[in-house]
Amino acid sequence: MISERILAVDDDPRVIKSIKISLEEYEIIDFSNGMDALEFLKKPNEINLILLDVMIPGMDGIATLNEIKKYNSEIAVIIMTAYGSMDVAVQALRHHADDFIEKPFDVDDLREKIRMILREKAKTRRVDDEKADYVDRIKRFIRRNHKNASLEVIAQQMCLSPKYVSRMFNEKCGFSFRDYKVQVKVGLAKSLLRDSSFNINEIAFKLGYQNPESFMRIFKRMTGITPMQYRKQSRQQERKNKI
Repeated sequence: MISERILAVDDDPRVIKSIKISLEEYEIIDFSNGMDALEFLKKPNEINLILLDVMIPGMDGIATLNEIKKYNSEIAVIIMTAYGSMDVAVQALRHHADDFIEKPFDVDDLREKIRMILREKAKTRRVDDEKADYVDRIKRFIRRNHKNASLEVIAQQMCLSPKYVSRMFNEKCGFSFRDYKVQVKVGLAKSLLRDSSFNINEIAFKLGYQNPESFMRIFKRMTGITPMQYRKQSRQQERKNKI
């Protein structure tokens, strides 16, 4: 975790100085109020964790925490509270703080909390990267094997369950496996309609449709026009471009 960047928000210069001295293995960026911290976070940055005091001027710590999580729900936040302010700590956790520590804090305790949170965040990022890699592989497989690309076949090859593959694909893409497969087929259909002399039945068969009517219905739903209308418009446009 060396060189991780931490944002410290506290209006007490002694606390900020203590954090910088105690956590010298990290790069500490500090602000004395929530508004300035939020303005900084809205700009490109590499902040991995925030130490946020509850009692800061202007916008208090809980309100600042809410705004931080609205802007970036993934960023880790440790709330710093005065000794005995357990009710505030509980409130902070309800507002999705990752942890809290009472002031005056034990340096080793704070360091361990930071290490644990950053370690978990790193694991989450690795899982997200792994899922993104899986989805890229699935997309490539669909583009190469649009006729036979089923959830069951892909799940078997990846040693995953079809349900998990479907949920992961939807989570990372924002649309379903089936919708992407249809998009690929419609894209290929457009190319064949523009650049080949195959008739509609032949194109439907090449795309894996046993029933040409199903192909035409899906094509119209996705494009707003029939395959024949698309072919006609494409050829008209091609002739215009040659003039």
